[in-house]
Amino acid sequence: MDRKVEKNSYKERLKLGSQFYILLIELFVIAVLICAIGLSYLWYWLERYERRSVNGALTNYTYMVMDHKWDEIYQMDIDNFVELNSKEAITNYLIWLYGDRNMTGATFTYAGGDDYSQYYDVYFQEEKLCSLETRKPEGSEVWVVRTVSQDHTYMFDVLDDTEFSINNVKISDSYYHEENHIPFGFEEIEKEDVTLPKTTRYTVGGFIYAPIVQIPNDKMIVRDSTENLFYIGPKPTNSQITEFTEHLRETAFAYCRYITEDGTLYELNQHLYPYTTFYNGINGFDNQWFSIHDSIEFKNIEYTDMMPIGENAFIGTISFDYEVIWGDIIKTYSGSYQLFFIKDSQDLWKATNLAIISDSAQDR
Repeated sequence: MDRKVEKNSYKERLKLGSQFYILLIELFVIAVLICAIGLSYLWYWLERYERRSVNGALTNYTYMVMDHKWDEIYQMDIDNFVELNSKEAITNYLIWLYGDRNMTGATFTYAGGDDYSQYYDVYFQEEKLCSLETRKPEGSEVWVVRTVSQDHTYMFDVLDDTEFSINNVKISDSYYHEENHIPFGFEEIEKEDVTLPKTTRYTVGGFIYAPIVQIPNDKMIVRDSTENLFYIGPKPTNSQITEFTEHLRETAFAYCRYITEDGTLYELNQHLYPYTTFYNGINGFDNQWFSIHDSIEFKNIEYTDMMPIGENAFIGTISFDYEVIWGDIIKTYSGSYQLFFIKDSQDLWKATNLAIISDSAQDR
């Protein structure tokens, strides 16, 4: 009897032990499930925080930068902000700005805000790297972020109420503008004997590079080489082109002849409108610097960017090679000049300014 009881006792103990380990495994599985659920819940709230908080959005943006997700970053720009820069311009700027930096070490400092956005300065290795603009679009709980680009501002003097766009974004009255402006290149001219058209001047900023502007096919755009400004207006007629090229050529050549002492100041002044900044500067210019030479020649002449400014003014660009010859030595100056003309009281075209766009020289 004793042996039988002992045998049953062993089986009972074995059964109890098996049940214990099964229970332990079940408890372990339950604990793992609880932890998984807890982690999933925590992950959900962290993700929700990242999507819905400014700091989370800024952090997520740094990860996008480190992963070089330039296409996604640009798409977020154009979907949520008014972006006037091209995709190529934005991408090249971001690559130049961020490179391969480990942005996990970046810190953000609140820099202010307006009715639409909040701005944060980004510091990397204790130096300011750039600024970020954050915005929560209407009807959304998610903050969006973009890098504030270099703020190059351009003006646009628009004739005849011509419509224009930048990066397919129409520039409308919602942008800062002033009406009834004298075209920029002619503002210093006394208006007693010259009737100039009025322009609407738009001022638009936030550009990385000079903007690429879209205009109607019957219009043209010319950049003012002296300022960050564009003129938008009508194309010249064939007769105007003939007239404009003559005065561009004669004035530019007279200027070069005076510089090389092959022409006189009197001859040059015949082409200039008096008492402008350019006129006064030329009359005080000392042209004794030029070397001795035998002759000069003008070659490879080209005319571009000729635009009528009403009936009494125009602008245009002339480019040419200017050869200065001394014996067997030829020095070639390749230059481009933008000139501004008005009609004076005697109905004659006179230059009010000459701006050097490019100028280089080589010997042979």
